[in-house]
Amino acid sequence: MNIKKNIYSIATTGFLILLTLSIATLGLPFLFLPRRYSAKLIHVWSKLMLFLFKNLNGLDWEVIGTDNIPSGSFIVASKHQSIWDTVFFTAFFPDAAMVLKRMIIFIPLYGWHAIKAKMIWLDRGAHSKALRKLIKQGQECSKNERPIIIFPEGTRSAVGEKNEYKSGVSALYRFLEIPCIPVALDSGLYWKEKGLKRNSGKIKVKFLPPIKPGLMRKDFEKKLENIIEGETNLLIKENI
Repeated sequence: MNIKKNIYSIATTGFLILLTLSIATLGLPFLFLPRRYSAKLIHVWSKLMLFLFKNLNGLDWEVIGTDNIPSGSFIVASKHQSIWDTVFFTAFFPDAAMVLKRMIIFIPLYGWHAIKAKMIWLDRGAHSKALRKLIKQGQECSKNERPIIIFPEGTRSAVGEKNEYKSGVSALYRFLEIPCIPVALDSGLYWKEKGLKRNSGKIKVKFLPPIKPGLMRKDFEKKLENIIEGETNLLIKENI
């Protein structure tokens, strides 16, 4: 049974990769059009991926706390446990400004569309220069009322584990002076932080009450981390 399941997972993954490449190739003309067309392409692709994850792999999802999402500009700071998380946020928000590692730029086709859509790039090796660029890009997104999505840990973590929270989220919170919505999720129960193997089940994504601007850096970082980790652990306990 496990062998058949693994073969099916590999086959569906191959199909999804081929479909992604096809969509990105067919969308190349969008690179010569206004930014919104590439943003729309990424949004539609993301929604299609979630639909296929659900119907091919039985990987469903439930969103909790949408009433905590304010109008206007805001930051979404989310726990990060699997590849699914990135796909979810660009599907959920029509024009999300995702904070991505700079290496994503070099992924053929997808990287080109992400650049055109004006995702936010973070070069960790550049340190203070990277933070200044992050803030500048964030200010432009905030002015255009695009939700800014960031994973504070900067990388995926296994279920029950926590990586060090990076300074990017507190820099955005401090200089943009807009609310920050903590998000807890349990995607790692169904799609581990490494690899492409997916299991059936229902992922829970929980938007929590926004942290209003104005807190000191240390107070904000402590509050954000406590909320995200505490609520994530509760979601995991409910499903184990």
